[in-house]
Amino acid sequence: MAKAYSLNQFEYFKDRDLSHSLDSLTGILNREAIFNYLEYLTTNKKTCSFFLVDVDNFKNVNDTYGHMVGDVVIKQVADFFVKMSGGKGVVGRYGGDEFIFIFEDVEEYKDVWKIGHDINMSIGGIVFEGIPNLAITVSMGIARFPLNAQTSKDLMLVADKALYRAKMKGRNCFIIYLPEKHANISLKRDRDKQLTQMQLCHTMFSNLTAYGEDISLAISTVFKSFISYYMFDHMCIEAPNGLNHSVIFTLSDQKRFEHISTDLIDALINSAGYVALSNVSSLDEETFDEIKKKYEEQNIKSELYCKIAAYGVDYGYIRIDTCNTNRLWQNNEIALVMTAANVIGLLLHYQNKTLESLPLVAQTEAGSVE
Repeated sequence: MAKAYSLNQFEYFKDRDLSHSLDSLTGILNREAIFNYLEYLTTNKKTCSFFLVDVDNFKNVNDTYGHMVGDVVIKQVADFFVKMSGGKGVVGRYGGDEFIFIFEDVEEYKDVWKIGHDINMSIGGIVFEGIPNLAITVSMGIARFPLNAQTSKDLMLVADKALYRAKMKGRNCFIIYLPEKHANISLKRDRDKQLTQMQLCHTMFSNLTAYGEDISLAISTVFKSFISYYMFDHMCIEAPNGLNHSVIFTLSDQKRFEHISTDLIDALINSAGYVALSNVSSLDEETFDEIKKKYEEQNIKSELYCKIAAYGVDYGYIRIDTCNTNRLWQNNEIALVMTAANVIGLLLHYQNKTLESLPLVAQTEAGSVE
């Protein structure tokens, strides 16, 4: 149970009996109590910032170590959050591996950003009892009252949109809700998300095979759909002679991407024909100095390469870049891109073409947050 969790410094909690308001596992506020507090703040027009926090890939912890260890992890994460609140914020458990922070009188962007940054940078330092090699990251969606919403329900909604954006950026990051960027995000139920994964695979295959010998149009169509759904900063074909079919996410801060030699990429690829780099700076400096310079020049933080090959012939790579924050590549993302690479390889093989023979397609922007 979280230790030394005192809330007497907050007017709402002074002399309040919390015996039935604490989460039984962690000792922090339970879902009902934290929402009652939020309702009090919004009803009384008290400025605050609202953090919706999700432990990344927590299902893997339960599946690998069991639920008893999972409970230990949740307890220690809760203790960490209480410590990070510094007595200036209120922490509650939303449910499962989701938490809520509320900071009264905090609304300025720079102040909210610092809190998010400090949590993001510090959580990896938790040492978990009995599992010293486990590293935890979190995704956070942040909304501000009354700047972003006028009711507690609407504040939760916009924070959820920001959290969704954080997850689609690859997790391990925080997003502060900005209406000009995030208002059109459409949240999906879990069942809808599962259906979407199946639909993505079907749509990808259909688009790649729908244009006959016009492989370029097929590639461009698929890359734009990937950018729109996954919000990658950049996706392209990396051929031996240069970069082609370059699509940049509309909201990406980085707009300049250049060719990276396939010889440099070859040194990274595993036996399965891909490499997913969540943090390119972790590459060995001496061995990968040249390609790391390319990443630095283009402000690339994470990379995914999938080899385009068929019947023993290597044609090049599908390349995906993310900037500003590291991306924790998900298995479903990698599998979908690998499938696309394999289909493109087969199309090239059966049409007796190479990537170099395809017409150059001008760099374009695509994507939305709807």
